[in-house]
Amino acid sequence: MKTLKQIYTENMAYNQIDPSLYARYRVKQGLRNENGTGVKVGLTKICDVVGYQMVHGKKHNIDGQLIYRGYSVDDLIRMQSGDMVDGYEQVAFLLIMGRLPDQEELAQFKTILKDEINTNMIDEQYETKSILNALQIEILKLYGDDPNPDDDELPDRMQKGISILASIPLFVFSQYHHTLFTKYPLHDKGLAENILVLARNEENYTLQEARLMDTLLMLHADHGGGNNSTFANVVITSTGTDIYSCISAAIGSLKGPRHGGAAQKVSGQFDALIHSCKNGWDDQKLEEIAYSLLAKEYYDRAGLIYGIGHAIYTKSDPRAVLIKEECRKLAIEKGLEDEFELFSHFERAACKAMKRVKGIDCCANVDFYSGFAYRMLGIDSSLFTSMFSISRCAGWIAHHLENRQSNRKLIRPANIYVGERKGSYND
Repeated sequence: MKTLKQIYTENMAYNQIDPSLYARYRVKQGLRNENGTGVKVGLTKICDVVGYQMVHGKKHNIDGQLIYRGYSVDDLIRMQSGDMVDGYEQVAFLLIMGRLPDQEELAQFKTILKDEINTNMIDEQYETKSILNALQIEILKLYGDDPNPDDDELPDRMQKGISILASIPLFVFSQYHHTLFTKYPLHDKGLAENILVLARNEENYTLQEARLMDTLLMLHADHGGGNNSTFANVVITSTGTDIYSCISAAIGSLKGPRHGGAAQKVSGQFDALIHSCKNGWDDQKLEEIAYSLLAKEYYDRAGLIYGIGHAIYTKSDPRAVLIKEECRKLAIEKGLEDEFELFSHFERAACKAMKRVKGIDCCANVDFYSGFAYRMLGIDSSLFTSMFSISRCAGWIAHHLENRQSNRKLIRPANIYVGERKGSYND
C-alpha cells in the first residue's frame, strides 16, 4: 500500500503552473510589477521606503530613504547623544502613537514597558528547534491569559500590543537560555542595554556596544506596510481578529528564510570569506569570490551574494549605511579593523560583480552589516531573526492599529484558475 507521501510525490505535477501563464493572464506574481516595484495595495501614514523615483513611467534610482512618521531614520539615529541609550523606545512610541514623546512621556513609556511584561505563561520550555516557533506559542498563550482578548476598542488593542512588545525579549531569551526571566535585569536602562545583558548573561558592556544595539533595534523597527511579515499582519488584521493572532502570524512570516533569515546567511557567508582570506586578500581576490558565489561555486552554491541587493533600494540602503558607521566605531574599539575592512571591500566587489553578471545596480542591504554587528556584540547567530522580531514588533503594532482604524475592508485578492476542466465523476 502506498503512503500518502508517496501518492503526493507521484502527483506533484498537478501543482506545477507554467510560468508563462502569469504574463498571459497579467497576474502580478509576488505582488510585483514587471519593473520590480510592488503592487500598490494600501495606504499608510506610518513608514515610507524610498529607493527610486518614477518619472514619465520610468524608474530612476536614488539614494535610499527610510521615513518613520515623517522623520528620516538618519535624523532619528543622529539625534541620540550623551549616555542615555533609549532611541528604540522613542522610535516605538513614534510609530505606535504617531509622534515623538517629550521627556516625561518617554520616561513614562519606558516604565510602562517594564510594568507590562507578562511572564505568567512562560512556566515551561518547549522542545522546538526554532525560538521563533516558541515565541509564537508564548504570544498565543497571552490570548488565553487575557480576560478580554477579543476587545475591539483601539486603546485596548494598543495596550495588548504594548504588553507583547514588552514581553517578547524575555520570551526569546528565556527560550534561548532555558532559564525563566521574569523582568529586565537593568531597571534604569533601556531595551538595548537590557538585551545585551540578557543575551550575554553579563552586565559588562561598553557605551558603543549599547549604541550599536540601539541602532539595530531602531532600524529594524519598521519597513513600510509592504514587507512580508507586516503585510501578513495586516491581512489577518483585516479579518478583525485579535492582536495576538496577528503578531504571531507576522512572526511566522519572519521565520521563513526568504524574509527574516538573511542575516544568518550573511554570517555564514562571512565565515567562508574569512577562511578564504586568512592568508591575505586584495580587491581582485574578493571579486573572484563574488563571481564564484554568483556562479554557484562557493559557500552554499545557491548563486546568491547574501546581503547584496534589495527590492526597493538600489543606490544605497540607509539602514546599511548607518549600521556600517556604528560597526566601524565598535570594530576600532574591539581591534577588529582588519575584519571590518575585509567586509567593506567585499561590499564593493560584490556590487561590481552583480553589475557585470546580472546588469543591475545594487547596494548592500541591512543584513550585510547586521550579522557582523551581532557577532561583535556577542549575539549567537541562532538569535539573529529573533532579534529582528523583537525590534519589528513596534511596527507590527502600529500597522495593526492603523489598519483596524482606517481600513475596514477584508483583504481578499483573486486567483485565476488554470487547471483542467473534467467531465462528470462517472465519466
